[in-house]
Amino acid sequence: MGKLKVEPTEEMETDGKAGPLPEPTTEKGEYEDLCAFVNPIAQPLAGRKIAKKLYKLVKKAAKEKNQLRQGIHDVHKALRRGETGLIILAGNVTPIDVYCHVPALCEEKDMPYVFTPSREHLGLAAGHRRPAVLVLIRPHDSYQELLDECVDAVKKLPVERE
Repeated sequence: MGKLKVEPTEEMETDGKAGPLPEPTTEKGEYEDLCAFVNPIAQPLAGRKIAKKLYKLVKKAAKEKNQLRQGIHDVHKALRRGETGLIILAGNVTPIDVYCHVPALCEEKDMPYVFTPSREHLGLAAGHRRPAVLVLIRPHDSYQELLDECVDAVKKLPVERE
């Protein structure tokens, strides 16, 4: 008794999910379309060029072990434990109540945070097809220069207060 291994053949139907993951795109037209679906609390919202750098940073952090925290539970736990880094939130999450407390928590802990327009693209940058609501990128030597560059760009972004 045991599991049978079945080798896929050409005749078998595939679901189309095999193969490499698509890249998160930051093309001008598509990026503007994604920004139309952003929540009202998504401030500061990363511009197209900054979002591209942020997705690149998330990819590099995902390659390193234990440097990327994903999801509300893990990020909130990391913040309580005093971990530092950059927090990237998705701007198209509904309902807003799921994560509306995170920006206030970040400001209380003096953590830089930024919104990107798509949770699907944030998940793709992290290396999986599952959408990601928010991620925490912890500092690491292999991408420290890019992290510092992104943190500086995020701190320069304007926050519109109502």
